[in-house]
Amino acid sequence: MIRTARSILGRYAGTDAQDVVQEAFVAALVTPALPSGDVGPWLRAIAARKALDWLRQSSRRAEEPLPEHREPTATPDSPSDVIAVRDALGHLVPLDRAVLTLVDLEGLSMAEAARALGSTTMAVKWRAVRARRRLRALLECGA
Repeated sequence: MIRTARSILGRYAGTDAQDVVQEAFVAALVTPALPSGDVGPWLRAIAARKALDWLRQSSRRAEEPLPEHREPTATPDSPSDVIAVRDALGHLVPLDRAVLTLVDLEGLSMAEAARALGSTTMAVKWRAVRARRRLRALLECGA
């Protein structure tokens, strides 16, 4: 759940991911309908929704953290490609980042991600296609 929250919140998450997970646990405990079987995807979906709520609330705040300045040190085929992808994900809009996190990183199906985000399966499919294109463009230009 923390990994899901951090992925959606982006590179400025800090300890906010832990707060989001705590809110997700509280929401899960007070829900009248608990799922049967494996509750992992259900809890990650709640964490994803809480992270999106946090981003909506934080966008209304007046202050924003300063971006980190780092010199590019990675070559395209180096192990630090993971860092480049994480940085590029941070430049995506929160909903695109949430879709890619749930589908590509967490392994949820499009239908499961749609339920987690309160959207339709087709909308999530289209958003995933566009988000992957944006991510590719960001990686190619070195953002």
